[in-house]
Amino acid sequence: MRTLVISVLVLGLSLSLFTTDSFAKNYYPLTPSQKHFTAIIKQLRTFRSVQWESPVSMWVQIPSSQKSRAAELANAIEDRARDALKQPFCVHIYVKKGTSLSRSCVY
Repeated sequence: MRTLVISVLVLGLSLSLFTTDSFAKNYYPLTPSQKHFTAIIKQLRTFRSVQWESPVSMWVQIPSSQKSRAAELANAIEDRARDALKQPFCVHIYVKKGTSLSRSCVY
């Protein structure tokens, strides 16, 4: 009986960690303007991926060949998003996940 309880707890904990990770990625539903703006940015060939990490944090991946343009690209996205989104947010430009090369914010 004791091993059964421990097994159930371990299984429940591992499942909750899995669903928590999935839940966190979908916790912040995008506004219609965020969805539209994201679709526009994704269509541009300069960017590899676009994702929102929170309602105010957009992460945009660029190819390593564009590293020298990171600040320019962040400012360009911020300028276009200022009117399109009408909300405070920061855009992070990166090549390798988790390492921001440049950031531009609208307050």
